[in-house]
Amino acid sequence: MYFCLYSGEISEATIKRLPIYYRNVCSMEAEGFDKVTSSMIAERSGNTGVQVRQDFFSCGGAPKYEISELKFWLEEKLGLQKKYKSVIVGAGNLGRAILNCDEYKTEKFFICAAFDNNLMFEGMEINGVPVLNVRLFDKYLKENEIDIVIIATPASAAEKIFGIATDNKIKGVWNFASVDLKSTEMTQVSSVHISDSLMTLSFKMHTKPQQ
Repeated sequence: MYFCLYSGEISEATIKRLPIYYRNVCSMEAEGFDKVTSSMIAERSGNTGVQVRQDFFSCGGAPKYEISELKFWLEEKLGLQKKYKSVIVGAGNLGRAILNCDEYKTEKFFICAAFDNNLMFEGMEINGVPVLNVRLFDKYLKENEIDIVIIATPASAAEKIFGIATDNKIKGVWNFASVDLKSTEMTQVSSVHISDSLMTLSFKMHTKPQQ
């Protein structure tokens, strides 16, 4: 059974919640659940059943009960039914942390190469990913079909790397640099500012009433 179709625009807040739903649906499937409800998903996602149903409705409707169908539907909405090839620019501490985290190196998202301007890293492999000189970055994009560029450089270098990515019509940029990069007509940007999360935590701690 499916919710009714809805053709309105999907809010940014809903888009950010879909991966959380997907992660929890996958967990429940691994635990042996055959069917789930919006309330079950909400409980694990720190949300409400009403919000889950509204989010699914705004995305065009989803299977209500069968977990395999719901997982497939979420994969379709999140674009996870294809494989994405990516490269990372910046092999410093943050870049190496990303490269060494197998959560990012899945059958859906594959990091093909890393780039850095530090000659110490040139010719190395980090978790099986070759590190190349950043001077080869533009040439590499022109010669290979890359979907995503991950930016893990200082802010001062991020704009130039982003410019090279957009010039090569890269579809997605995952930005870890402490600078705001704006999506273009061709290139979508998702920024991860770690300090923002820390300041959000600080705000919550500061405003929480003392017991």
